[in-house]
Amino acid sequence: MSSLEARRTDRTDLPLPAAGDWEYGGYPYGLEPLTLPLASPGSSPAAHRRSDGSPPPWPGTWRTPSPEFPANAAVDLTDPLGVDRLFWFRWITGHQVTFVLWQLLASVLAESAEGPGGEARAAERARRYVRGYSLMLLYTSSCPRSVYDRLIRPHLALQHRHLSGAWARDYHPVRSLLRGRLPAGLDDAPLREECRLNHHVHEGIAAKLVPSGVSLLQQTNQHQEQRFLHRDRLSSLYDCVFLTVRAPASYEQVVTQLVRRLHAIGQDLAANGLYPAYAPSGHEEPAELRAPDVARCKETLLPDLSRICDSATAAAS
Repeated sequence: MSSLEARRTDRTDLPLPAAGDWEYGGYPYGLEPLTLPLASPGSSPAAHRRSDGSPPPWPGTWRTPSPEFPANAAVDLTDPLGVDRLFWFRWITGHQVTFVLWQLLASVLAESAEGPGGEARAAERARRYVRGYSLMLLYTSSCPRSVYDRLIRPHLALQHRHLSGAWARDYHPVRSLLRGRLPAGLDDAPLREECRLNHHVHEGIAAKLVPSGVSLLQQTNQHQEQRFLHRDRLSSLYDCVFLTVRAPASYEQVVTQLVRRLHAIGQDLAANGLYPAYAPSGHEEPAELRAPDVARCKETLLPDLSRICDSATAAAS
């Protein structure tokens, strides 16, 4: 199933995933809090060596789960909350993965700004992280529109009636890159194309889940006085929705949390597929999400998760 060994690192008490039954969150589709630093943790090898000068331990290569495993990842359709629990897991965990990918992408940007050297490797890592963001958009939005309208959107509105992804703390350092404005050290055609694809997917997701085009932020009564909070408080509200806390964390700790989540997502996809037969939503997808390049993303989703793990763990080895 997976070559990831159950082991504990010297800097975090979170075990890396092991072959066996589902263990993330304590039960299938359970959640875990995410701990991230306020700024990117960086990825310079020298910054992450242990006190004896050796590099930190890293897991082996992540491999695609087999469809037969784990048996207990199948959703219990007799449980009234079974389907809701699956899609809430996807919404929260997929966003947590996105936050980590944004931080890792910011680390690549910081490295490219430090000077020449390793541009090709940095651009490759950046491409994989942008691809990972596109995959998480597809993963989190895989619910039927009825589930989004009944379960997800009301929960977001309860946190703040105008909750917006613009409040995401980790997005701002990578916003320019994702919009196609690449720094000189990372300006290559494949990365530019990956950013174009990400924008295409993002527009398609919005059209699928909110065909009216009216977000929570846009549901503002112009005749009602608005008392806006400071941006830092809005970002904290956004973090709280996705069980994310801010505290000092090393690159190793951040990547360990990423690997755990991608491992659980892989188990989910192996057991249920991107669009579960018992809760299909592929027919609700607009033309943007049926385009050939997006279809290829869906087909290579699990192998791409493996490559993201490889890039993240290799950066500090």
